[in-house]
Order: sequence, then C-alpha cells, then structure tokens
Amino acid sequence: MSQPRNVLLLIGSPRGERSNSHAIGKFLVDKLEEKGLVSEEAFVIRLVNTRDGMERLLKSIDNADIIVFATPLYVDSFPSPTIKAMELIHEHRKAALPTKSQLLVAIVNSGFPEKEQMDIALKIMRNFAQASNFKWGGGIRVGWGMALNSEPLSEKKGMTRKLTRGLSLASNALSMGQPISEEAEELASTLFVPLFVAKSMTRLFGNRDWNKQAKENNANSKMYDQPYEINRKEADTERALQGKSETKQKDADSKKTNKLEENLVDSN
Repeated sequence: MSQPRNVLLLIGSPRGERSNSHAIGKFLVDKLEEKGLVSEEAFVIRLVNTRDGMERLLKSIDNADIIVFATPLYVDSFPSPTIKAMELIHEHRKAALPTKSQLLVAIVNSGFPEKEQMDIALKIMRNFAQASNFKWGGGIRVGWGMALNSEPLSEKKGMTRKLTRGLSLASNALSMGQPISEEAEELASTLFVPLFVAKSMTRLFGNRDWNKQAKENNANSKMYDQPYEINRKEADTERALQGKSETKQKDADSKKTNKLEENLVDSN
C-alpha cells in the first residue's frame, strides 16, 4: 500500500459526537493528522436514511485511504445504523471494485469490562472487511466504556494511558500504510483498572442508575416484577388443565367403548 493521505473516521454510535466511539476514534485520527494525513468525519446515523446521505457516505469511503470504523457493541454486534452502513458499503464495493488498496480499522467499545465480550463483533467486522475488498488494518476492543463518559481521551489523563499509548502506536503503523501491530492492539485493549474493580463498580453504578430511572418513571414498586415468570406459570396451568380435560375425555370414551362391548356380549 502506498503512503496514505486521507483518513475517514466513521462513527457508528447513534449518540454522534457525544459518544465514546467518537472520543476514542478522534484520538487516533488526531494522531494521524499530526503525521500529515487529512481527516474527515462521518456519522452513519445521519447518512444511511436518505439517498443524498448514502451517496455522501459512499463517496467518503471511496476517497479514504484509511477507514477508522468506531462503534459501540450492541448484543454481540452493532447498532442498526452501523449494520445498514456496512450493507450499503458492501453492495457498493461489490458492484464496482475499488481502484486502490484501503485499510479498514475497527474500534469497538462496550459497557462490559471484559474485552472478550467484543470478540464476535470484531470477527464480524473483519469478515465485512474481507468481503468488501478492504485490507484489514486491525481491531481494538475498549471495555468499560462508561468510565470515559464520552470525554476527550486527553482529558482523562492517567486512567487511559495504556489506551492512548496503544492508539499512538497504532497511528505510527497506519501512517505508513501498515496494519496495527498486535502489541498496539493489546495495549489499546487493556482495561483501565483491575477487572474485579471494574466489575464491582459496574454493579454499584448500574444498580444506582436503575434505581434512579425507576424513581423517575414511578416504577419502584415494579422493580422486582417477573412478568415472564407469571406468563410461564399461566402457561403451565393452562397445559395442566388441558391435560386433565384430555384425560377426562379419554376416560369417557373408554367407558362408552366398554359399554358398547358389554351390550354386544349380552345381545349374543
């Protein structure tokens, strides 16, 4: 691959500039700008629902030498606008083969602290890159994203030092048209704090947030409801009643059969 000139930061989060995806991706792209690359930002939520937006998205993809696709994790995959963008890009590149080599880099972030939670999503993105004629540039998994609070990484200082070092290292390789090294991937994917601390704080803040939302929506009394359990019990009761009804019907049919046999014997 020749020396890259243009980098596209493609944000898959519906939250746009207020997202962790943007905060992480922008740090990497800023480092590439320092190395002389020209950057562009695109937010899929604003582009995939109109013809004009789709055309602008595909034009930006065609123009870029490096695409940094930053997106949150949604149920082992991605938000629907991200998936729609991937489908559009894939169909576009299938119809007209690209005229130059392009690197695709994926950055996936999640509220879960374990980076392994994002393994399936990264495999999806890597398969997408291969099927869409991109050169795979590497993947970074950022766990416990809520700790970033969508703020610029430069303002987080010590907490994100491994993430920022890994991203800086990644920018060195990308600026020369090379994929991110495994060292940079692992460094940038390192959890901010020890795992047991992240899990404890996730439970603490998660419970507090759920309680706050329940109070705001007058749902405190329903916090421990188990509607699916109730439905299951109702279904079990219905099946039991149906079974009893069928048993009674079989008994009645059996008595009728026996009575008919007795009458036949008497008549003979």
